[in-house]
Amino acid sequence: MELDNLINIYKKKFKAIGIKNPLSEIRFLLAEMAELPLSFQIMNKNFILNKTKECFIKKSLDRRLKKEPLDRIINKKVFRDFEISLSPDTFSPRHETELLIDIIISLNLKPNNILELGTGSGAVIIALAKTFLSANCVASDINHNSLKLAKKNAQNNRVTDQINFICCNWLDIFVNSDFDLIIANPPYIRTEVIDTLEPEVKFYDPIIALDGGKTGLDCYKEIILGLKNKLKDKTVVVFEIGFDQALNVTKLMKEANIMQTKTFYDYANHPRFIVGTNNTNIF
Repeated sequence: MELDNLINIYKKKFKAIGIKNPLSEIRFLLAEMAELPLSFQIMNKNFILNKTKECFIKKSLDRRLKKEPLDRIINKKVFRDFEISLSPDTFSPRHETELLIDIIISLNLKPNNILELGTGSGAVIIALAKTFLSANCVASDINHNSLKLAKKNAQNNRVTDQINFICCNWLDIFVNSDFDLIIANPPYIRTEVIDTLEPEVKFYDPIIALDGGKTGLDCYKEIILGLKNKLKDKTVVVFEIGFDQALNVTKLMKEANIMQTKTFYDYANHPRFIVGTNNTNIF
Protein backbone atom coordinates (compact mmCIF):
# COMPACT_ATOMS: atom_id res chain seq x y z
CA MET A 1 0.00 0.00 0.00
CA GLU A 2 1.17 3.53 -0.75
CA LEU A 3 1.98 5.62 2.31
CA ASP A 4 -0.36 8.46 1.40
CA ASN A 5 -3.22 6.03 0.73
CA LEU A 6 -2.83 4.54 4.20
CA ILE A 7 -2.72 8.01 5.76
CA ASN A 8 -5.94 9.05 4.01
CA ILE A 9 -7.77 5.86 5.03
CA TYR A 10 -6.91 6.34 8.69
CA LYS A 11 -7.52 10.07 8.57
CA LYS A 12 -11.17 9.31 7.75
CA LYS A 13 -11.35 6.67 10.50
CA PHE A 14 -9.83 8.99 13.10
CA LYS A 15 -12.15 11.80 12.10
CA ALA A 16 -15.19 9.50 12.30
CA ILE A 17 -14.59 8.77 16.00
CA GLY A 18 -14.03 12.40 16.91
CA ILE A 19 -10.24 12.67 17.08
CA LYS A 20 -9.64 16.41 16.72
CA ASN A 21 -6.34 16.46 14.84
CA PRO A 22 -6.36 13.20 12.87
CA LEU A 23 -3.61 13.99 10.38
CA SER A 24 -1.23 15.32 13.04
CA GLU A 25 -1.75 12.25 15.20
CA ILE A 26 -1.26 9.84 12.29
CA ARG A 27 1.93 11.55 11.21
CA PHE A 28 3.18 11.55 14.81
CA LEU A 29 2.61 7.80 15.17
CA LEU A 30 4.25 7.10 11.81
CA ALA A 31 7.31 9.04 12.93
CA GLU A 32 7.51 7.49 16.40
CA MET A 33 6.46 3.90 15.74
CA ALA A 34 7.53 3.31 12.13
CA GLU A 35 10.59 5.56 11.95
CA LEU A 36 9.12 7.58 9.11
CA PRO A 37 10.03 11.23 9.82
CA LEU A 38 7.56 13.95 8.88
CA SER A 39 9.83 15.20 6.10
CA PHE A 40 9.93 11.70 4.60
CA GLN A 41 6.15 11.38 4.79
CA ILE A 42 5.65 14.66 2.96
CA MET A 43 8.31 14.08 0.31
CA ASN A 44 7.48 10.42 -0.37
CA LYS A 45 3.71 10.19 -0.62
CA ASN A 46 3.87 7.32 -3.10
CA PHE A 47 6.28 5.27 -0.99
CA ILE A 48 5.24 1.61 -1.04
CA LEU A 49 5.10 0.03 2.40
CA ASN A 50 6.12 -3.61 2.60
CA LYS A 51 3.59 -5.96 4.17
CA THR A 52 5.44 -6.27 7.48
CA LYS A 53 5.71 -2.52 8.00
CA GLU A 54 2.16 -1.91 6.78
CA CYS A 55 0.82 -4.43 9.30
CA PHE A 56 2.85 -2.91 12.12
CA ILE A 57 1.67 0.61 11.30
CA LYS A 58 -1.97 -0.47 11.11
CA LYS A 59 -1.73 -2.13 14.53
CA SER A 60 -0.40 1.10 16.03
CA LEU A 61 -3.08 3.22 14.37
CA ASP A 62 -5.80 0.75 15.36
CA ARG A 63 -4.78 1.20 19.00
CA ARG A 64 -5.54 4.91 18.67
CA LEU A 65 -8.91 4.02 17.13
CA LYS A 66 -9.66 2.31 20.46
CA LYS A 67 -8.97 5.68 22.15
CA GLU A 68 -5.62 4.61 23.55
CA PRO A 69 -3.66 7.84 24.13
CA LEU A 70 -0.66 8.60 21.97
CA ASP A 71 1.75 8.55 24.91
CA ARG A 72 0.52 5.08 25.89
CA ILE A 73 1.04 3.77 22.38
CA ILE A 74 4.63 4.99 22.22
CA ASN A 75 5.22 4.34 25.96
CA LYS A 76 6.87 7.68 26.62
CA LYS A 77 6.15 11.33 27.20
CA VAL A 78 7.98 14.65 27.24
CA PHE A 79 7.68 16.45 30.58
CA ARG A 80 9.14 19.94 30.65
CA ASP A 81 12.45 19.54 28.83
CA PHE A 82 13.06 15.82 29.26
CA GLU A 83 11.57 12.47 28.32
CA ILE A 84 10.15 9.77 30.58
CA SER A 85 8.95 6.24 29.93
CA LEU A 86 5.42 5.17 30.88
CA SER A 87 3.84 1.87 31.85
CA PRO A 88 0.29 0.67 32.64
CA ASP A 89 1.16 1.05 36.34
CA THR A 90 1.82 4.77 36.10
CA PHE A 91 -0.36 7.82 35.65
CA SER A 92 0.54 9.84 32.57
CA PRO A 93 1.67 13.25 33.88
CA ARG A 94 -0.37 16.14 32.55
CA HIS A 95 0.97 19.25 30.87
CA GLU A 96 -0.44 21.51 33.60
CA THR A 97 1.50 19.63 36.28
CA GLU A 98 4.65 21.20 34.83
CA LEU A 99 3.43 24.47 36.36
CA LEU A 100 4.19 23.06 39.82
CA ILE A 101 7.91 23.49 39.19
CA ASP A 102 7.39 27.05 37.92
CA ILE A 103 5.40 27.92 41.05
CA ILE A 104 8.17 26.65 43.32
CA ILE A 105 10.73 28.69 41.36
CA SER A 106 8.51 31.79 41.48
CA LEU A 107 8.36 31.57 45.29
CA ASN A 108 12.15 31.75 45.33
CA LEU A 109 12.36 28.50 47.25
CA LYS A 110 15.76 26.83 47.54
CA PRO A 111 14.92 23.47 49.11
CA ASN A 112 17.69 21.22 50.40
CA ASN A 113 15.46 18.23 51.18
CA ILE A 114 12.47 17.40 48.97
CA LEU A 115 9.80 14.70 49.39
CA GLU A 116 7.32 13.66 46.71
CA LEU A 117 4.44 11.45 47.78
CA GLY A 118 3.04 9.14 45.09
CA THR A 119 5.77 9.70 42.52
CA GLY A 120 4.37 7.41 39.80
CA SER A 121 6.61 7.75 36.75
CA GLY A 122 8.93 10.06 38.68
CA ALA A 123 8.36 13.01 36.34
CA VAL A 124 7.92 15.67 39.02
CA ILE A 125 10.75 14.61 41.34
CA ILE A 126 13.08 14.30 38.35
CA ALA A 127 12.14 17.82 37.24
CA LEU A 128 12.81 19.12 40.76
CA ALA A 129 16.15 17.28 40.96
CA LYS A 130 17.17 18.82 37.63
CA THR A 131 16.08 22.27 38.86
CA PHE A 132 17.60 22.16 42.36
CA LEU A 133 20.92 20.47 41.69
CA SER A 134 22.11 20.44 45.31
CA ALA A 135 18.85 19.11 46.78
CA ASN A 136 18.47 15.68 48.32
CA CYS A 137 15.22 14.15 47.07
CA VAL A 138 13.00 11.33 48.32
CA ALA A 139 10.18 9.88 46.22
CA SER A 140 7.64 7.41 47.59
CA ASP A 141 5.02 5.23 45.96
CA ILE A 142 2.91 2.29 47.11
CA ASN A 143 3.43 0.43 43.82
CA HIS A 144 6.71 -1.47 43.36
CA ASN A 145 6.36 -1.45 39.57
CA SER A 146 5.88 2.32 39.52
CA LEU A 147 9.02 2.77 41.58
CA LYS A 148 10.96 0.50 39.26
CA LEU A 149 9.98 2.66 36.29
CA ALA A 150 10.64 5.90 38.20
CA LYS A 151 14.16 4.67 38.99
CA LYS A 152 14.70 3.88 35.31
CA ASN A 153 13.50 7.36 34.34
CA ALA A 154 15.80 8.93 36.93
CA GLN A 155 18.71 6.92 35.56
CA ASN A 156 17.94 7.92 31.98
CA ASN A 157 17.88 11.57 33.07
CA ARG A 158 21.06 11.26 35.15
CA VAL A 159 19.63 12.23 38.54
CA THR A 160 19.84 8.90 40.39
CA ASP A 161 22.44 10.29 42.79
CA GLN A 162 19.94 12.90 43.99
CA ILE A 163 16.83 10.74 44.47
CA ASN A 164 16.05 8.04 47.03
CA PHE A 165 13.04 5.89 46.07
CA ILE A 166 10.97 4.33 48.87
CA CYS A 167 7.97 1.97 48.69
CA CYS A 168 5.33 3.02 51.21
CA ASN A 169 1.83 4.46 51.51
CA TRP A 170 2.04 8.25 51.68
CA LEU A 171 3.73 9.23 54.98
CA ASP A 172 3.61 5.83 56.69
CA ILE A 173 7.34 5.45 57.30
CA PHE A 174 8.17 9.11 57.86
CA VAL A 175 8.11 9.62 61.64
CA ASN A 176 9.31 13.22 61.43
CA SER A 177 9.15 15.70 58.59
CA ASP A 178 12.67 16.99 58.02
CA PHE A 179 11.86 18.18 54.52
CA ASP A 180 11.90 21.75 53.23
CA LEU A 181 9.46 20.90 50.46
CA ILE A 182 6.73 18.24 50.29
CA ILE A 183 4.72 17.75 47.11
CA ALA A 184 1.85 15.46 46.14
CA ASN A 185 -0.59 15.01 43.29
CA PRO A 186 -2.90 12.42 44.87
CA PRO A 187 -6.00 10.85 43.28
CA TYR A 188 -8.73 13.49 43.48
CA ILE A 189 -11.58 12.41 41.19
CA ARG A 190 -14.83 11.45 42.92
CA THR A 191 -15.64 7.76 42.54
CA GLU A 192 -19.00 8.45 40.90
CA VAL A 193 -17.32 10.57 38.21
CA ILE A 194 -14.82 7.94 37.03
CA ASP A 195 -17.24 6.33 34.55
CA THR A 196 -17.90 9.71 32.90
CA LEU A 197 -14.24 10.39 32.08
CA GLU A 198 -12.86 10.29 28.55
CA PRO A 199 -11.90 6.77 27.39
CA GLU A 200 -8.26 7.88 27.14
CA VAL A 201 -8.31 8.46 30.90
CA LYS A 202 -10.64 5.89 32.46
CA PHE A 203 -9.36 2.94 30.42
CA TYR A 204 -5.65 3.73 30.31
CA ASP A 205 -4.67 5.57 33.50
CA PRO A 206 -4.51 3.25 36.54
CA ILE A 207 -7.66 3.56 38.65
CA ILE A 208 -5.57 3.85 41.82
CA ALA A 209 -4.17 7.11 40.44
CA LEU A 210 -7.63 8.53 39.66
CA ASP A 211 -10.11 7.52 42.36
CA GLY A 212 -10.13 9.90 45.32
CA GLY A 213 -13.13 8.32 47.03
CA LYS A 214 -16.68 9.58 47.50
CA THR A 215 -15.73 13.26 47.85
CA GLY A 216 -12.41 13.10 46.01
CA LEU A 217 -10.66 14.14 49.22
CA ASP A 218 -9.74 10.79 50.80
CA CYS A 219 -6.03 10.98 50.02
CA TYR A 220 -5.73 14.65 50.98
CA LYS A 221 -7.26 13.87 54.36
CA GLU A 222 -4.84 10.99 54.93
CA ILE A 223 -1.77 12.96 53.88
CA ILE A 224 -2.68 16.15 55.72
CA LEU A 225 -3.54 14.26 58.91
CA GLY A 226 -0.10 12.64 58.67
CA LEU A 227 1.50 16.08 58.39
CA LYS A 228 -0.29 17.58 61.39
CA ASN A 229 2.14 19.05 63.90
CA LYS A 230 5.10 17.40 62.14
CA LEU A 231 6.22 20.18 59.81
CA LYS A 232 9.28 22.30 60.33
CA ASP A 233 8.46 26.01 60.57
CA LYS A 234 9.75 26.66 57.07
CA THR A 235 8.44 23.51 55.38
CA VAL A 236 6.40 24.21 52.24
CA VAL A 237 3.68 21.77 51.15
CA VAL A 238 2.35 21.79 47.58
CA PHE A 239 -0.73 19.88 46.45
CA GLU A 240 -2.14 19.54 42.96
CA ILE A 241 -5.94 19.59 43.24
CA GLY A 242 -9.13 19.21 41.25
CA PHE A 243 -10.67 22.41 39.86
CA ASP A 244 -13.39 22.51 42.56
CA GLN A 245 -11.36 21.44 45.60
CA ALA A 246 -9.43 24.55 46.62
CA LEU A 247 -11.67 25.55 49.52
CA ASN A 248 -11.93 22.04 50.95
CA VAL A 249 -8.21 21.29 50.74
CA THR A 250 -7.36 24.70 52.20
CA LYS A 251 -9.70 23.99 55.11
CA LEU A 252 -8.06 20.61 55.73
CA MET A 253 -4.63 22.24 55.76
CA LYS A 254 -5.63 24.91 58.24
CA GLU A 255 -7.20 22.28 60.50
CA ALA A 256 -3.77 20.60 60.48
CA ASN A 257 -2.16 23.88 61.58
CA ILE A 258 -0.78 24.72 58.14
CA MET A 259 -1.92 28.30 58.40
CA GLN A 260 -0.46 30.17 55.41
CA THR A 261 -1.99 29.00 52.13
CA LYS A 262 -2.24 30.27 48.58
CA THR A 263 -4.04 28.91 45.52
CA PHE A 264 -2.42 28.93 42.08
CA TYR A 265 -4.17 28.51 38.73
CA ASP A 266 -3.55 26.47 35.58
CA TYR A 267 -3.56 27.44 31.90
CA ALA A 268 -7.37 27.37 31.82
CA ASN A 269 -7.51 29.65 34.89
CA HIS A 270 -8.81 26.84 37.10
CA PRO A 271 -7.54 26.40 40.67
CA ARG A 272 -4.86 23.71 40.31
CA PHE A 273 -2.33 23.99 43.14
CA ILE A 274 -2.37 24.91 46.81
CA VAL A 275 0.82 25.93 48.57
CA GLY A 276 0.81 25.77 52.36
CA THR A 277 3.37 26.71 55.01
CA ASN A 278 3.83 28.35 58.39
CA ASN A 279 6.61 30.53 57.01
CA THR A 280 5.10 34.01 56.83
CA ASN A 281 7.82 35.21 54.44
CA ILE A 282 6.88 32.89 51.56
CA PHE A 283 3.98 34.81 50.02
